[in-house]
Order: sequence, then structure tokens, then C-alpha cells
Amino acid sequence: MLLKTLVPGQIWYAQQAIKFGPLNLSTRATFIKLRDGSVWVHSPIEPSAQLLAEIAEIGPVRYVLAPNKSHHLFFTPFMKAFPNAEGYIAPGLAEKRPDLRAYQVLSPLKKPAWTTELIPVFVEGLPIINETAWFHSATGTLILTDLLFCFGAEHIGLARVVARLLGVDDQLAMSRTMKLLVKDKTALARSVDALLALDVERIVLAHDQIIENDAKRKLSAAFNWLRK
Repeated sequence: MLLKTLVPGQIWYAQQAIKFGPLNLSTRATFIKLRDGSVWVHSPIEPSAQLLAEIAEIGPVRYVLAPNKSHHLFFTPFMKAFPNAEGYIAPGLAEKRPDLRAYQVLSPLKKPAWTTELIPVFVEGLPIINETAWFHSATGTLILTDLLFCFGAEHIGLARVVARLLGVDDQLAMSRTMKLLVKDKTALARSVDALLALDVERIVLAHDQIIENDAKRKLSAAFNWLRK
């Protein structure tokens, strides 16, 4: 099975190996079944025949999101696999990928029907990614893409060294390189306050770990540097 159950009957995920320079990593797609039975897809991975068959058992895919300016590699093939779905892309992604201009742009001014179930938090002050975080209030699940990372202690060799250098080795944190790319700390702090106001019980990251223990405290600690 490619799809793994996170919350029975409500949330699933699937992972795919990717190569980032010399590093072998993984990226995660998250699938949420909405109250109307349709499926919402965050950061899609390659739509293999097996994955498509397993998704079909959950329900019809209606919404597909490229949630920041970096997670778009498999967006187009996924949309081709689900031509009746609505596609949404991060602000600024169309400038990077002109072929995606036909899709709707995620915006705090637009509220699709599913935002009654998935609360968006638009991350300000970090235009390099223009990420939107999503909170599934029914399960207390916060879905992030590249805002934070956590690489497990099982990593060895170069991956472990890089995780330590970035400050994300076995701890939930913003990478040191991402911190350097923050353009407006005050704006980012506003977004962080919005995240911390949520009743977070677990955090799904696009890469590596899922945080299910003491998630809200770890989320707060990940931004301690911003308060100094």
C-alpha cells in the first residue's frame, strides 16, 4: 500500500523518494476526505497507477494544491490524472511556472468551500516560498510544507550531517538557511501567532517526520528564535 492512514477515515498520506543535490530524501502528499466525501490533496506526488487505484478507494479527488513555490513538480501530471479536479497554486508560482497560470491562486481574499474544514494561514515575510499552512480543525492536524523541518534520528551519513548543519536534526525547527531568507520578521511573527492560536494536536511535514507527540509545544519552540 502506498497510502498510509494517519487518521482513520479522514487523513492519509503517501511518500516518494526524491533527490536533492547529493541527498536522498522523501516528499509527502497528504489526502483529506472532506465532509461531502470528496478528497483534498496537498502537495501531490507522482500519480502512479497504484497510487491512483488506492486514492479511488477513498473518494473522488476534487481539489489539488501546490502549497508553496517549491512544491509543484508533480502538480501538472496529478491534474492530468484528475481532470475534473480544481487546481490551486501558491502566490508567485505562476511567474516561476507560466504553464500553471490557468489555475487559481491561493489567496486570503478567496475562500473556497473547503476552507470551512481546512483553515488557511498564509505565511507572511517569507516570499521565497509563499507558503500556506492548513489546519484541519476536526482532527487538530496542521499541514506544513517547507516552513519547518524535522529529520529523524535514523538518518546516517551525509543526510545526518546536513540535518545537523541546518538545525533540524531530530527536532522541529525552521532550517538555518530558511531563517536567512526571511524578509520581514514582524510579518512572519504575525503568521506564527496565527498558527499558535490553533488547537494543534499533530503536525504533518512535507519531508520526513510527522509530529504527533507534544506537537503544539514543539511548534512554539520552533519559533523561539523569532521572539529574541
